[in-house]
Amino acid sequence: MLLKSACLVLAFRRNRECPPAVTAMVLAAMYTATMKRRQVVGLALIVAGIASGLLWATGRVLHPFVPVIALFLFLAGASFFGKVGKFAEKMRPLVGKNVRVQIWGLELPGNSDSEFSVHSVQAVGPGLHVYLRPLPDGSPTHLKIAQPRDTTIGEIGVEIGKAKYVQWAGKKIKKAEGEKALVFIVTG
Repeated sequence: MLLKSACLVLAFRRNRECPPAVTAMVLAAMYTATMKRRQVVGLALIVAGIASGLLWATGRVLHPFVPVIALFLFLAGASFFGKVGKFAEKMRPLVGKNVRVQIWGLELPGNSDSEFSVHSVQAVGPGLHVYLRPLPDGSPTHLKIAQPRDTTIGEIGVEIGKAKYVQWAGKKIKKAEGEKALVFIVTG
């Protein structure tokens, strides 16, 4: 279907009945129709980042923060295409559920019970960011898993076999060889 539409557009283009801008829009629409929603959002952010960077580089926009914004948009868009983004998407059903947490085979520092409610799950670049709220009441605390690999999601929880490092509340947790980087066990 898409190939047939592309051939029609290109045939019209050869006869000069179809303006170049329309051709570009139709081809872009056909390409994005095969993409998933989050990839379309990622592509839009990447295009916005590139466009703002080009506007600054050509001198059309002179604000000094434009390159920073361009880089941020580009990186945010790129995070929608990585493996970590797909993994974070699969973890979203855990939001609101109660979990027990182990990092490198140990309970989280400062939380002897290690039972939490999953507040949010996000992917930013190659990092998985999970906000956990200690039970029974507490404020969400940031758990970062850098470059997670060997990931498994099941009905009873989540396992991440390897990671470059894990941070809890902004502090790196010492890596233990032979232990899984992260284990979430759903308790309720």
